[in-house]
Amino acid sequence: MGGGWPRYTLSVLLETKRAALLALAVAGCSSSPGAAALVDLGALSTPPAVTARDGGASVLVGGSVLWMFGDTLMTVTGGDGFNYRSATAAWGTAGDDPLTLQEPVDAAGAPYQLLPYTADEAAYNAANGPMERYALWPGSAIVAPDGSGAWLFYQRLLIHPGALDYQPLDVGLARLVGGSTVAARDPAPLFSAPTPAYALAALVDGEFVYLYGVTAVSGQLDSLCSVLRAPVSSAPDPAAWATWDGTSWNADLSRAATVLHGPPGDLSVSYNGHLGSFLAVSSGIFSNDVDFRTAPRPEGPWSNARKLFTSLSPVSGSAYAGKEHPELAREGGARIVVSTARPTGAFSGEVRLALVSLPDR
Repeated sequence: MGGGWPRYTLSVLLETKRAALLALAVAGCSSSPGAAALVDLGALSTPPAVTARDGGASVLVGGSVLWMFGDTLMTVTGGDGFNYRSATAAWGTAGDDPLTLQEPVDAAGAPYQLLPYTADEAAYNAANGPMERYALWPGSAIVAPDGSGAWLFYQRLLIHPGALDYQPLDVGLARLVGGSTVAARDPAPLFSAPTPAYALAALVDGEFVYLYGVTAVSGQLDSLCSVLRAPVSSAPDPAAWATWDGTSWNADLSRAATVLHGPPGDLSVSYNGHLGSFLAVSSGIFSNDVDFRTAPRPEGPWSNARKLFTSLSPVSGSAYAGKEHPELAREGGARIVVSTARPTGAFSGEVRLALVSLPDR
């Protein structure tokens, strides 16, 4: 997402070139645990018809955990005529069983599209998909200011035939009522390309909400991450957002400074009480490693990346979309829960959780 390194998307799942590319890129990667104490908690549950999905951002809403997923593969055709989804959602608990999710399905057993297509988008997908299609990828979410549900930040893009041919279009805001898995999209976008897709790692700190965007560096195993913020109550207004330009918050979004390097298209940012600092968690590029960084403020300065742990090896390629879920943290943040998306076959995959002990301050 965010113009960053490619995710395990539906169009890629349908191409054998993707598996070959990733297999070459991660050849020789270690699957042994990192230095941190690690407990593999298992995979999040799915409806019987779902064989793969990616993403896995979450937010605590009214005592329940909203989980959001990107491209979702199914063995059935839903009532809307599609046999895939670009966004789905489920609800879980922050208690002892975070893996069991509740997710309504239609009469065919298909989960609902979290971010409904417009009539034009649906018609385009029906005529051209799945290799050529509009995709709506949820990036992150915050609790709505009135507490009734969640505000979702998502990326809209066009997927074209061929390997990794994605065309970012814009970032939008959608509103979800607590308990539902179908959101309502605001009609106008927040940001449009070529502005980076600021939809990741939504963080509320004080009166502000922060969003991060990631852009891959062409020809290098690197990416550039920048940050925006707006007053929470004004987040639906594109004019309310300002970017960190290296010295101050600037309403000219083209002045964005790079605040950290390396996240491959997804990450989380939270305040961690155990460390007494902000904590960023992300996967490595073409690696099963999950890294972390710390900073005194959401805009940094961020530390260099340090390895947190090595995720369970997938069947092919590498695990990806690593991120923390602060609502599941234990012992005041000394142990955190991290998810990764893990391919388990050519058309199958899972979002898997690990409980990881953070180092001391």
